[in-house]
Amino acid sequence: MDFFFFNPGCEIEVSVGKTVYSLPKYPALLERDLSVLPMCFARRGDCVAYVPTKDTAFIEFWKERFQCEFMDVAELKHCRREFDFFRPWGISPRMYWIAGKLWLSDDYINTPVGRWDSDIHKQLFSRATSADLFRRMADSVLYDESQWPLKSQLPRIATTRDEALEMFNDMPHGSVFKAIYGSSGRGIRILRSNNMTPNAAKWIASMIKLHGAISCENLFDKVTDFSVHYDIDDGKAKFVGISTFTTSETGAYVGSRVGRQERVPGFDDVVTKRLITMQINALENSPYSKYYCGPLGVDCMVYRDGGQLKINPCVEVNCRYSMGRLAMEVGNLVGVDAVFTVFNKANRPSLPLQKPVFSDGKLVGGYLPLTPNDTQTFSAGIYCLDNPPVDDVRM
Repeated sequence: MDFFFFNPGCEIEVSVGKTVYSLPKYPALLERDLSVLPMCFARRGDCVAYVPTKDTAFIEFWKERFQCEFMDVAELKHCRREFDFFRPWGISPRMYWIAGKLWLSDDYINTPVGRWDSDIHKQLFSRATSADLFRRMADSVLYDESQWPLKSQLPRIATTRDEALEMFNDMPHGSVFKAIYGSSGRGIRILRSNNMTPNAAKWIASMIKLHGAISCENLFDKVTDFSVHYDIDDGKAKFVGISTFTTSETGAYVGSRVGRQERVPGFDDVVTKRLITMQINALENSPYSKYYCGPLGVDCMVYRDGGQLKINPCVEVNCRYSMGRLAMEVGNLVGVDAVFTVFNKANRPSLPLQKPVFSDGKLVGGYLPLTPNDTQTFSAGIYCLDNPPVDDVRM
């Protein structure tokens, strides 16, 4: 029996480094409203921590579907059951404090994630580590600048404000500055020209002061976001699948196509296999395989360079579960083209929330909620699509 816990603010928790910590408002609301989402990864007999809901019909439906159990987060301190494995959304000091309240097997304790080591595990969430992974890919004999970014366009890490401004001046067509710790659109500033604003310069200096460094990346003409997913176990990276997704203008996650894609959008099997081989070789010679086990996703991008499509093979590394991985996992629930999405209830998607339609146990129409109907701010679910366009996550 495994125990699942949804903590989408894990990168913030790692950055702060405290076991007892109150998350900022946005990730705290996500954790509360979307607490049930790890049920999509659960197997028969597993247990999912959740924030109680009055929507008992929702809980009973998914209990029957996934054959899993749900535990009120308030009951953790009284829990006396032994679990084989603790599976938070992402490891962090706070999650190890919670793990201390559980009875966990020796098999779990003896894994690379069985105990928290700040010096070792914190680097797994650093964009400096993902930039190093990109450099490892670029050193591969498979790396061809006609297909991937020029090596001069690889991410660079600045430790001073002057270094950051120098990097900015080397990228006249636009740049993206990213805090060393952050994800899903948090801690990002996009500068679409070579004009450094006072506010941007101030933010860059504050991020360097807070984290000791900042990542500077070339701004590409994006066509499609996609992620390549792996399971890391015993130092090896096993390919799981490819997921396409969309983000807002600030980089925040919007939604993913449901199910697994076998190849990079717009590219053939040869290019896809080359990308996967480069990523696996780099991952298996990096801290990600040495100090971690579990799900991992590498965010990538198809972009235009003149009249040619190229691939950025490492925009970001998510050393945790992810919404893209979840969208792949729920593919077995759906019998038609569909999109998984997370949205603010105050700004519902333009598509109508129609009742779900099932055929032979598969969702074939309407909207299937993956969160209870009494969430306060955020909801998540699956939209079925009749005629999916070919230029977004529904490719």
